[in-house]
Amino acid sequence: MYHFMPYKLFSLFWLLIIHLSINGQVKKATTFINPTGSYKLDSETETKDGETYGYFGEINVKLLKNSKIAITLFVCKGAPSYNSGTIWDTLNYQNNVSVYKTPEDDSTCKIVLTFKKSGITIEQHQADLNFGCGFGHGVFADGFYKKTSSKIPIIKDPAED
Repeated sequence: MYHFMPYKLFSLFWLLIIHLSINGQVKKATTFINPTGSYKLDSETETKDGETYGYFGEINVKLLKNSKIAITLFVCKGAPSYNSGTIWDTLNYQNNVSVYKTPEDDSTCKIVLTFKKSGITIEQHQADLNFGCGFGHGVFADGFYKKTSSKIPIIKDPAED
């Protein structure tokens, strides 16, 4: 019986290799990122005659527990219209990602926030490019928001500012 053991181990090894190749690669464990902090949209703006042209915005995030965050987002299209969009909500947080949806305002809206140590990447998806996600005309939150502080921010309705 002893001389069969190496053969069995060898067979089990190859079965494991075949299983992994059929079912995909082994996923690397995701390192938890504490998203708490303040973030600013990393985009080009230009100030002319006291008016700001180009997108600007900010996000404040507070970790409530390992699977929930409270978030406020403000994004503005800049001059001349200054159309804007805001979010004030509690979201699930898993594998350093949160998804915001607004089924009551826009059933096609989906905003994906992917957290990294240096900031947040936002991808916004919606059917209506003019007024998606309940934002102002032609406003998109897409972009990279660079982390500016790890302090716990005050989470309040952005419309109160």
